[in-house]
Amino acid sequence: MGRVTERRRVVRIRDGAVSVRPDTLTAEEPLEIRLGGRALAVTMRTPGDDFALAAGFLVSEG
Repeated sequence: MGRVTERRRVVRIRDGAVSVRPDTLTAEEPLEIRLGGRALAVTMRTPGDDFALAAGFLVSEG
């Protein structure tokens, strides 16, 4: 499993004033759902709990 968050530098410009600070961003990774060895779908997700995400996807698709 990859990292759920990443620290990045953010440049903010407000009313002509520039400020720089670190910020925490949520990481996304692709998840390929396969059925019978064949690719069914690829969805973007935050890392973790992949089984529940795949099950929910399959239920919503009927």
